[in-house]
Amino acid sequence: MKTIAVDENTWKKIKLLKDKLDARSYDEVLQKLIETWHLVELDKKVEDVIVEDDEAEMLLRVIKERDKQ
Repeated sequence: MKTIAVDENTWKKIKLLKDKLDARSYDEVLQKLIETWHLVELDKKVEDVIVEDDEAEMLLRVIKERDKQ
């Protein structure tokens, strides 16, 4: 088990998040924060993806075919 040092303000915020998230531990709070950060970063990358119209139509066809299976 590792420990980390945080200032009082950060500690209060993490403690508040633990209550709001109904987390069982501070480790769980940090795991949720990390997961959320990854999702936000992924969302940013997805926004930057540019697809031509014909490529987009092909992708939609592929997705619809997969849904039928």
